[in-house]
Amino acid sequence: MAQLLDWRFLLLFIAINAVSSKRIKDMIYMPVDGVTACFRRHNGSHQFGCSSPRAGSVGVIQLVDSDSDIKWLQENATAGPYAAVLPFSMFTRDVLIRLRNTNNVNGILLTRNTTIERPSHYSPADTCPNRYSGYKQCDNEKPWNPVGSSLLLEDWPFPIFYLLNDTQLEDIKKCYWTHNAHDLEGQSKRSLCALELKAFMFAAVDSEACIRRSNPRLTFNPSQFCDPLGDRNIHWAVAPITDDLESVILVTAKLDSSSLFNDLSPGAGGAVTGFVTLLATAYYLNTLNATINKTNVVFSLLNGEDFDYIGSSRFVYDLKGGNFNSLGGKTLLFDQISSVIELSQLGRGPLYLHASNYEDNQILTQLQAALSATILKDSVPPASVQSFLKANSNLSATVISNYKEEFIYRYYQGILDDGESIGYKRNDSSTLASHLAKVAINLGNILYQNITSSPPRSTDEIIVEELIAEILTCYLDSAKCDLFRAASAPGVKLPSNTLPLYVGVNRSPVPAVSLTWQLFALLTGEKLPQLNSTVCHDKRLAWMAGINFTGICISSSVNYSMAVSPAFIIEGYDMKSGVYSTWTESVWQYLSVRMFLKPSAAVERLSMIVGCVVASISFVVVWFINSRADILFGTSVLSSVGTSIARDTPRTTYQ
Repeated sequence: MAQLLDWRFLLLFIAINAVSSKRIKDMIYMPVDGVTACFRRHNGSHQFGCSSPRAGSVGVIQLVDSDSDIKWLQENATAGPYAAVLPFSMFTRDVLIRLRNTNNVNGILLTRNTTIERPSHYSPADTCPNRYSGYKQCDNEKPWNPVGSSLLLEDWPFPIFYLLNDTQLEDIKKCYWTHNAHDLEGQSKRSLCALELKAFMFAAVDSEACIRRSNPRLTFNPSQFCDPLGDRNIHWAVAPITDDLESVILVTAKLDSSSLFNDLSPGAGGAVTGFVTLLATAYYLNTLNATINKTNVVFSLLNGEDFDYIGSSRFVYDLKGGNFNSLGGKTLLFDQISSVIELSQLGRGPLYLHASNYEDNQILTQLQAALSATILKDSVPPASVQSFLKANSNLSATVISNYKEEFIYRYYQGILDDGESIGYKRNDSSTLASHLAKVAINLGNILYQNITSSPPRSTDEIIVEELIAEILTCYLDSAKCDLFRAASAPGVKLPSNTLPLYVGVNRSPVPAVSLTWQLFALLTGEKLPQLNSTVCHDKRLAWMAGINFTGICISSSVNYSMAVSPAFIIEGYDMKSGVYSTWTESVWQYLSVRMFLKPSAAVERLSMIVGCVVASISFVVVWFINSRADILFGTSVLSSVGTSIARDTPRTTYQ
């Protein structure tokens, strides 16, 4: 009995160990968490970005800290292909092209030591943003973004990942120094630490090709290979649009940003300073309770502007076609727009008014005096006004910015375009907020005078500055902020990180846009405390947490319109015409990085040979056993005995 119990305990022990043991792959690979990947985008003629083979790219880890490391990869490396681990100081166009030209690099892992001072500039955008899609061409001798490297406009033949986890970086370095760093000439003779980078992109060639391949009419089993870039624009009018409306002053700001890496597009200087000022201006003007005459003011946040002006070009397309009815269901026409004022990159320092056709525009003169700004005649920077001037070159258009002939911010469309890059600090944003508040208040006062023909009443301007400081916290520090909580439904959980401002694809709404719409509605909507949540929802109004987080009903006229390029709704549109944006984003399945110990070439060859020998012997053994089965297992004797028994068994018949 005791022996039986011992066997049972032994079997139980074996079963528990079998269940709890690690999988072989988990013992071989170490996943690298906290990474974000470069991905592939297309326009009407090219593909840009990064991709790996379907099975992933494998490369021996090589730390590249200096020019000598690159030369070693070019001339002396023997165990390739390699996965280059780059510090941020080495992440330049020149270095990446040199690594690409070695034909010995299978991937790049970008790292950044946050304790080291950031580079003086990093902009992967073009020196002339939206170079081929604007109304006014950029001067190559005096570009708007002189530090731009155009990394976003290159097609890289290997995956590129950005590592955010410092602990995992130390693990990679430890593995490198243990296995790879010594005896570089003899690397090929031993096992080496390597990375497997998976970032396979399903789309290729250009937007036209990937959309055609996704067309269900051309295949019985259609697959989605790419999606058009686009999301939603946001609009709000100071007063309801009426049939007797004569003109509209349009105030705009871009809502999006971009970068080389997925989910990392903070856009602090490139977008946030402008649209936060617009939100504050709308809030301030709303508190003045303007009663309009024949001129209204419409505020518009335009999305996808970094990709050939997706949002503004679609807005203009709908206005000219009589299809824009996002303001209370009333149709607004392009010809009703008398002037466009855009809030671009803003911050400390002097202000500039890039003005076109302003001779008869008193608003510009008032802005110049109120902001102590400099007027730059016929200056058209890469901004949304390009789309409006392209549709009507005689339209009065003004861009308010902190730059004159080139961008002040040196991290345009980069992952370093964050709060630190514009001098924002969580507990000390008063300086930046006060500069933005000055623009918002003065612009609000001037708009009020022009639509009511009377001076604005005095208000507490400190409230606007405090509001801007709070909004900046939401976009530059953490989305888990009081204003976003107040603008969301009670109990909604918000992420603690900053929200990426990348426009995304049209079938996946961007959270930053939804939260911005909710915040816009909270700041400008009518509060209805007498309604509970049930009645509020029944009336199709917005139920939000409110400032005290207990819940309040908001009636707001803030609304969306589509920010998807007309190129994707016009039947038979020529993708290579250059009239409208044709940007698409590739579909991918998963993005991952794993580290493992890669055996030497000799061991791999030996494993292959042993495997082939074992397989060959197995085939021979199976063939031999199968061909001699009657002898080895006595199948013929058993068969004859069975036949004899069947023959001698008497048959029974029933009548």
